[in-house]
Amino acid sequence: MSWSSSLTTKQLLAVFAEEIASRSGSVFDVFDDGCRLFARSILPRVEEVRPHDRHQGGVALRGTESQVWVHPYVFRQVCRNGAIMAQALETCHLTGIDEISCDEASESVREAIATCCSDKAFTTAVEQTRSAATIQADLALSILSHLSHFPADRLSDFLAMIFERFTNGRDNSRYGLMNAVTSVARDTRDPELRWRLEELGGGIPAAIAPPRGDFGGRAVYQWDALVR
Repeated sequence: MSWSSSLTTKQLLAVFAEEIASRSGSVFDVFDDGCRLFARSILPRVEEVRPHDRHQGGVALRGTESQVWVHPYVFRQVCRNGAIMAQALETCHLTGIDEISCDEASESVREAIATCCSDKAFTTAVEQTRSAATIQADLALSILSHLSHFPADRLSDFLAMIFERFTNGRDNSRYGLMNAVTSVARDTRDPELRWRLEELGGGIPAAIAPPRGDFGGRAVYQWDALVR
């Protein structure tokens, strides 16, 4: 591809779709208002976290004309919840893409997508999720304090929904908490809030929360810091 102006969200989506299709995957969830792009995809590889509880690997991408975030993504087939693994080593944040040629920007995005498509990214996510299913979520509940940077008029609603679904799910593990958070994300219409919730859910298996004030960036707050 060759473009004479900065990479638009439409063109960014085309790059994403091409890279995912080249790996026999599919883009199944897209929001694009011309300024912001939120897209999720699934790839062929599937693993069971628990018996009959299959998770599918994928990639999530968020972008504007100036920057792009690319993360490994895990899709839980049984309830169609998705988790963005923003804490993963493979995650990538590209800045200043409006200051380089479209070909250069496109190539950088393709490389980031390829990294997040790696078998290692999915294997790590599955191993963390399996481990989360064996750990009680008493301390993991502290991660919900990071909802405090959500819009004040929505915070109480999100907390109420997460706690209700966590309680009703009768799974007191970190995995149960992860599923409660991502189920709320699934039912959230606002694309930015949904993304934040999916990042929050994706950080629970590794006991890492998304950083405050750095929407879409790599998680940096370790568990010990959260519970002190």
